[in-house]
Amino acid sequence: MENLNAWYLIEKDHLHHVLPHHKFAQLAPDTFVLHQVFDTHREALHEMSRLIELEIKDVHKEVNNITQRKP
Repeated sequence: MENLNAWYLIEKDHLHHVLPHHKFAQLAPDTFVLHQVFDTHREALHEMSRLIELEIKDVHKEVNNITQRKP
């Protein structure tokens, strides 16, 4: 049974998106990666924020490593 009130956290074109069920159902298969399904929009947005924050920290570490190697 489909949850028509569900919120979907996906990654498409290297960006995270939170979509309601009706928009998620319109996506073409194999054009996105489904991360998780949530009961509320707030929960989905919170998880998206957390994932973006992790990615920012990873990039920050990488930039610091590159700049430390340069003379």
